Amino acid sequence: MHSRATLAMLVVASGFLCGAGTGEFALAKRFDNARFTFYNPDAGGSVGACGEIIHNTEFIVALNAPQYQASTPAGSFRSTFCDQSITITVNGKTTTAKIMDECVTCPANGLDLTQALFSFFAPLSSGLVIGSWNFLNASAN
Repeated sequence: MHSRATLAMLVVASGFLCGAGTGEFALAKRFDNARFTFYNPDAGGSVGACGEIIHNTEFIVALNAPQYQASTPAGSFRSTFCDQSITITVNGKTTTAKIMDECVTCPANGLDLTQALFSFFAPLSSGLVIGSWNFLNASAN
């Protein structure tokens, strides 16, 4: 049997504690070793799966289809993850972005980033980077 201290350490190690100082604590899932690629919304902006215009200069992501579709209510095209803010970390660099689109070619837990966002982490010539991401809102898991 595990002691309470051991179990508490396992719980903390399995995710981040969110809501510190608010009295509300929830585990927020972090997606590690996620594949990040980039895409190019039209120069004038294009409408993403969430139904809003996306500009390539914004820090926007397209969520992989398995997660996007699993959170889409029946009869709707818009995922409950639309407009959710996330934190992305690659090689020690961290920033926030917003989910505004769906990536049908991304693997599970993967994201497609606008060129501006991808360029924050690496040159476009890299084509692919590996990192981690998590929802800023713990209830979005």
